[in-house]
Amino acid sequence: MRKSNISSLGEAIKEFIHENKLEEKIFEVKVVEDWKKIMGHNVAAYTQNINLKGGKLTVSLKSSVLRNELQMSKQKVIALINGYFGQSVVKDIIFK
Repeated sequence: MRKSNISSLGEAIKEFIHENKLEEKIFEVKVVEDWKKIMGHNVAAYTQNINLKGGKLTVSLKSSVLRNELQMSKQKVIALINGYFGQSVVKDIIFK
């Protein structure tokens, strides 16, 4: 048996994801799933809709006060999300 063709299941999955350029789609789903963990329960309670497309995160909020507060802290929120994932996932945020 040749060892050169043997790889772990995890390595094979990572290679498949990379070859099929699925990383962005996976992060689109993970940002929505992990929004409450990243931003906390209070912010998540006022969040209506989250969408990540092409590095641009769109967040719809129920509270105009919270929207203004997050708009002023936009770079901190971007850094928080990217730090959570350990790489640059979000490049810009639009709060609606």
